[in-house]
Amino acid sequence: MDPFSLEVAYSQISVFQSCLRDPFNDWTNMHVAQGFSWRPGSVSFRTLDAEGLASVIVEKGAILDVSLSATRAIQVPFHVPVGVDVEIGTLTGTVVMELEPGDYTVLFEHGRCHDSRMWCKFRFVPGTSAPRVLRRDEELSPGENLLMDAQPAAP
Repeated sequence: MDPFSLEVAYSQISVFQSCLRDPFNDWTNMHVAQGFSWRPGSVSFRTLDAEGLASVIVEKGAILDVSLSATRAIQVPFHVPVGVDVEIGTLTGTVVMELEPGDYTVLFEHGRCHDSRMWCKFRFVPGTSAPRVLRRDEELSPGENLLMDAQPAAP
């Protein structure tokens, strides 16, 4: 998939199944501290800035290696049902992508370009891995047990 840009709103960028009626997640203080809010079919990641343009790269891969330039890196499980597309986006817009049905680990990498703009990379790796915060900056303080129970945000 070609790189694209998204306008970040409310410090989050999300991946979700297109079939969800309310795809974005509500955040608790624990979600903010760990850098993501997750529920089946939807995951939202905390961005470095509350708003602004982010360059986005989406790829399918076979390994979960983290780029040296990433400020944050988080992996979570994600399921793609048969006949359902996946969307990546924010409250201001989304991009639809097709993936083969099945279980994946989504690796979210996030950082800044040389001109201070945000970038995000989403790698979909077949198979599931346990949720983990692989790299964090001083704004994240995940506990030993990650909260894997978000509620849909009110429409």
